[in-house]
Amino acid sequence: MEEILLSAKDVCKSFANNGEQNHVLNHISFELYKGDFTVIMGASGSGKSTLLYCLSGMDGLTSGEVAYKGKRFSGCKEKEMARLRAEEFGFVFQQIHLVSNLTLLENVTVPGFLDKKKAAADVKKRALDLLEQVNVWKAKDRLPAQVSGGEAQRAAIARAVIGEPGLLFADEPTGALNKSNTDAVLNLMTDLNREGQSILMVTHDVRAALRADRLLYLEDGKICGEMKLPPFTPEEAKNRETQINAWLSSMEW
Repeated sequence: MEEILLSAKDVCKSFANNGEQNHVLNHISFELYKGDFTVIMGASGSGKSTLLYCLSGMDGLTSGEVAYKGKRFSGCKEKEMARLRAEEFGFVFQQIHLVSNLTLLENVTVPGFLDKKKAAADVKKRALDLLEQVNVWKAKDRLPAQVSGGEAQRAAIARAVIGEPGLLFADEPTGALNKSNTDAVLNLMTDLNREGQSILMVTHDVRAALRADRLLYLEDGKICGEMKLPPFTPEEAKNRETQINAWLSSMEW
């Protein structure tokens, strides 16, 4: 039986705009299972990023409920939510938020020290192992400005997973990258998922969507469609892209 990792029930999010309520998320309900690679797609303004922020606890809800491993967010104080995000969630964004005056190794290592149970030597070893896994080990002593965007993004992913998060949130992680760097980042995320990392990613890029085993389509703040896919293989990429494009067309993408 699949293990429910995160659940959303009747999630709504509204913002006041000139005295009127702008309903960004409208009664969204779904479940994310352990080991999933779920991608949320939709046109600009459909609420994709807002949904990700609400599901990760970075933004509050107007109504509804989100629960992680059965623990409801509404019952958590802010300190509890901060601890949950630090210990259970990893985050990767389109803008690569590495600390400019720290090397790639230092950027990856620092979040690992949040776990007081781990020795500094063990944290550094894991950081080095991750940098080797993401193929930027040779650039470990360089500053973010001294490496390519793809190398910086791969280092950011290593930083996001150094604490072995239960769930990795990714918001347009390839949006600012060229094709070769996009492929490198997506290959890395696919490998992480195959090793058991659960991923929830927002994207408008069909190339990124190819890696998912489940697609959700968001329109006007509502989930309007779902597509399930077998595990990704490079040999099936073209056929998979055709299937996804046909599905997106049926969603009036």
